[in-house]
Amino acid sequence: MSIASRLSGPAPRAAATDAALLFDAPGPRGRRRIALASVVVTAVLLGLLAAGAWQLWRAGQLEYPNWRYFLGRSIVTYLARALGDTLLVTAVGALLSFPLGVGLGWLRLSRHRLVRVVVGTWIDAMRAVPMLLLIYFFLLAVPRWGLTLPSFWMLTVPIVMCVSATTAEVFRSGVLALDRGQREAAQALGMGEGLTMRLVLAPQALRLMLPTLITQLVTILKDTSLGYVVAYGELMYSARLLSNSAQALHRLDVYLPAYLIVALLFVAINWLLGAMARRVENHTR
Repeated sequence: MSIASRLSGPAPRAAATDAALLFDAPGPRGRRRIALASVVVTAVLLGLLAAGAWQLWRAGQLEYPNWRYFLGRSIVTYLARALGDTLLVTAVGALLSFPLGVGLGWLRLSRHRLVRVVVGTWIDAMRAVPMLLLIYFFLLAVPRWGLTLPSFWMLTVPIVMCVSATTAEVFRSGVLALDRGQREAAQALGMGEGLTMRLVLAPQALRLMLPTLITQLVTILKDTSLGYVVAYGELMYSARLLSNSAQALHRLDVYLPAYLIVALLFVAINWLLGAMARRVENHTR
C-alpha cells in the first residue's frame, strides 16, 4: 500500500482520536466555565481595542486628511510598485531556495559519511544563524572583498540560504516518513540508489511536503520586511519613506495609516497562501 493511499484514509476520524487522547471532553460545569472565560476575554479584548482607538483619535491619527493622502494616484502607484518588489523577492527566493533545499536534503541522505557531515553542518549552521546577521554580512563584510551586490540580492541571497536549509530538512523528513518497503521494492527491481530516489521516493516526498512549501512562502514574504537594512524598496521600507516624506513635505502624520495599510496587504496575501496550503493539503490526502 502506497503512502498516498494510506493518507487518503479517514483523516478526520484520526484527528478526533488524537484530540480525545490529548484532551478530556469537558462536562457541563467545564463548558460553562469555558463559555464564561470566552465572554470575559472577548470583553477585555474589545475594551483594549476601544481604548486604543480612543487614544489614536485623541492623537489625531484617525483624521480624514491622514487617510485621504493614500488615495492619491502617485501614492497608490508607489505602494503598488513596493508590493511588486516585495513579491519579486518572494518569488525569486522561492524559485531558488526550494530546488536547492531538495538537493541539499537529497545529499544529506547520501550513503557517503563525508557528504552527510558536510551538508548537515551547512544546513544546521544556516538554520541556526539569524537571517538579519546574514544580511549584515552581505552588506558590511562582502564589499570589503571587492564584491558589492545590488540591494535586491543582498536581501534575496540570505533568504535563499536560510529557507533552503529548512526546505532540506522538510524534504529529508518527507523521505524518511515513507514506507521502507518502497525503497526495498525499487531496489529489488534493479534500481540504483539515485534512480530509486528520483523515480520512487522524491515524487512522493514532494507531494507530502507541498503544503509545507506553500507555507514557506509565507515565511519568505514576511522575511522580505528585512529589506530596510539594505534600503530595498519593499513594503515596510517604502512605508517608512512615505511617512517621512508626508511629514516633511505636507506636515501630515501618516505613520499609523501607512503601516496599517502595509499590515493589511501582508495579512491578505498570507491569508491567500494559507488557504491555498489548506486546499492542497486536503487534496493530497
